Amino acid sequence: MREPATHLPGQPERVRGIQPETTKEHEQGRISGGPVHHVATLAYRIPNAHYFDGNLYAGGLRWRQVIRPESRAIWARSIHLDECALPSTSLSDKYFGHFLRDVAATAILAETFAPTFFARGTFSATWPHAKEYYEILKLNFPVLDAAVIRNAWIFQDYGMTESRRARIAALRARAMALGGDSKDHRVFITRRASGDLRLLANEAEIEDRLLKEGFEVVDPSRLSAPEIIRKICGAALICSVEGSGLAHGFLSMAPKGAILAIQPPYRFNNIWKDYADAMDMRYGFVVGEGSESTFSVSPDEILKTADMLLPRH
Repeated sequence: MREPATHLPGQPERVRGIQPETTKEHEQGRISGGPVHHVATLAYRIPNAHYFDGNLYAGGLRWRQVIRPESRAIWARSIHLDECALPSTSLSDKYFGHFLRDVAATAILAETFAPTFFARGTFSATWPHAKEYYEILKLNFPVLDAAVIRNAWIFQDYGMTESRRARIAALRARAMALGGDSKDHRVFITRRASGDLRLLANEAEIEDRLLKEGFEVVDPSRLSAPEIIRKICGAALICSVEGSGLAHGFLSMAPKGAILAIQPPYRFNNIWKDYADAMDMRYGFVVGEGSESTFSVSPDEILKTADMLLPRH
C-alpha cells in the first residue's frame, strides 16, 4: 500500500496534459495511493549475441540501449567477449534522472552476473555531472563499442522490488558518505533552462521568496557533483520543477525526507512518487498555470505544500 500524494485543494484540476511516457490513469494511481503491483526484477541471458554501438542483436531481435542510429565505424573496434552484463537503457540515454538512479541501481545488480559495460552515451555523453556522479557512486565500468558475445546479460529492473530498493539505498549511502554542510534543511533546486523545455517563468521570484523563508537554493549548473551533494546532504525537504533536477536531491536528502515536485500543467508526471514510496519518504506536488512551454507557480502554494509535507516548528 502507498499513501496519497500531498497537495492543496484544486491542484489536480489544473492538469492539462501528461508527460509522453506515461498516462493519465497511471498518474492518477500514483497520486491517489492504494495497493501497488511491483513488476519482478529479471535477468535475461542472451546467447550468441552481437553488440553494435548501443544495440544488442540476437535471434533476429534487437535490444536498444541508446536513442541514436548506429555508427558503422564502430564495428572496426569490435572485440570478443565470453560473457558480459549490459545495464544501460534508452531512457537513461535521454533523461538524466534515469541515468543517475535507474541504470546506476541496475549496474550494481549487473556486476554480480558478469563483467559490466555501459553503452556509449548520446545525450548522456554531454551531461556535465554524469562522470563525476558515477565516480562517487563507484560505477566506473568501461564503455562497450562493439563485440561478439557468447553470453550477454540484460535486465528488466523497474519494479520496486526488495532487491531494487536495497540497491537504491546503497547508491544513496555512497553519495551521502561525502557528508554535508547542513542538516534537516529545506532545499530549492533551480532548473533554469536545462533539460526538456518546461520553463518556470517566475523561478527568480520563487527563489527570492524561498530564500527569505529559510530555504537553501542550489544551482547545479554552477556546482560540481560533490559540491551539489554536500549542499543537499541531509535535507529534510527538496523542491524543484518535476524532472531530472530532483535526482540531485534524491541521492543525498535525509532518510524519511520529503520531495516537492513543481508540475508543469502540460507535462504532469509523478515518477518521483514511486521513489519516495520505495524509500519511505513523503511526496507532494503543486501544479503551475501557463502554456505548454512556459508556466508559473505561486510561491505561497509552494510554501503551504511544503508545510503540509514538513511542518515548521
